[in-house]
Amino acid sequence: MKPSQALNRPLIYHIGDNSNTYEEEEITRRLGFRIGNLGLLIAQRAVSELLDIPQICSLPFTSSWLLGLINLRGNLVPVFDLFNLLQFQQIDKKQKLLILDQGESAGGIIINELPEHLSFSANDSLSSLPPLPDIIQPYATSGYEKNNQLWFNFEHIAFFKSLATKLKI
Repeated sequence: MKPSQALNRPLIYHIGDNSNTYEEEEITRRLGFRIGNLGLLIAQRAVSELLDIPQICSLPFTSSWLLGLINLRGNLVPVFDLFNLLQFQQIDKKQKLLILDQGESAGGIIINELPEHLSFSANDSLSSLPPLPDIIQPYATSGYEKNNQLWFNFEHIAFFKSLATKLKI
């Protein structure tokens, strides 16, 4: 084992155990963002980036939750307003654009708070999911509870594809 791996592995020391042994606990580390009170976790190996909101080219005669397209390094990326789509109240804070994935699979989401680094143990895993908005439920596959906040694994690629079928043109 490399020294960096040894230093970064999660260890639990059993108090009252005289054997001075350590047991590894599996920790899941993720990056999450919030849309209203809904916490969504970015897929573990997904590419993501955070931007100041660039100029968005609106598309006439489309749904109000599709803000338009941006040019990101030569790729046209759709920008979605999930607050509008989920009918959540927007908070007056400085907004950022969260880009999930890259190339043709990329999509942008307007967020009000910076994404958070989160760590979950097996004890944080939800045995069943609470009711979620219908439009997002198929793409929130599992979840965690941490500090009285719920976080859901978010299948963003499938979600973006589903939104493409819902556009009014």
